[in-house]
Amino acid sequence: MGAKRTVRIGSRSVAVIACVALAAAVVAMLVRDARESAGAGPAPPCPEAFFDQPARAERLRGLLGSTEDGRALLDALGESEVRFCFGTIEVPVVTSERVLLLDTRAADPESAARAGHLLQHVVRGAPMPAEIAPGVDCDAVVLAALEREAAAYALEIRLRRALGVHERRYAFEDAYAEAGEHAILDYLVEHPEGGPGMDGLGAAYRQRCELGRAAPRR
Repeated sequence: MGAKRTVRIGSRSVAVIACVALAAAVVAMLVRDARESAGAGPAPPCPEAFFDQPARAERLRGLLGSTEDGRALLDALGESEVRFCFGTIEVPVVTSERVLLLDTRAADPESAARAGHLLQHVVRGAPMPAEIAPGVDCDAVVLAALEREAAAYALEIRLRRALGVHERRYAFEDAYAEAGEHAILDYLVEHPEGGPGMDGLGAAYRQRCELGRAAPRR
């Protein structure tokens, strides 16, 4: 009886170890895939009218690293080089070459939260596909892009609160607090021309899709 019990316990232990190993492998795969999607190689220099401020960039990274969401984002980014550039811009953006164009007038906590939004696009990929196939359903493409934007705005709002920024920048912040990410998506769908603090994402993505699917193919 004792021998049988020992074998039974040993089998259970092996199963537990296998489950732990499998979970670790899945996590490692997800982190690897996120890092690969972020891109490799050096980021280009800052464009005209924007400037490198390495000390400020490190402060923003430090602020992100002080939050749970920010730490996860930086870990997913891994060794991918991203350049933080500062200048005058109403709505900070990220280029396809991993250059963040941030507003030098904004306080560090607000800039860090916005940087988190933009870095999520670096890690998870741009909201819109790089190529638009002929005859693609632009309704579906634009909706998928806005869903990714809604997730990035939700992250930005969480970072703002975690970093002590209590002012409302976006019209959907209170609705997000009550109803979650779907409230942001609803706003983006209903306001394709944009709103306070944000560009007209829906209209821009729609135009890009329509032009892309109508472009002649070689």
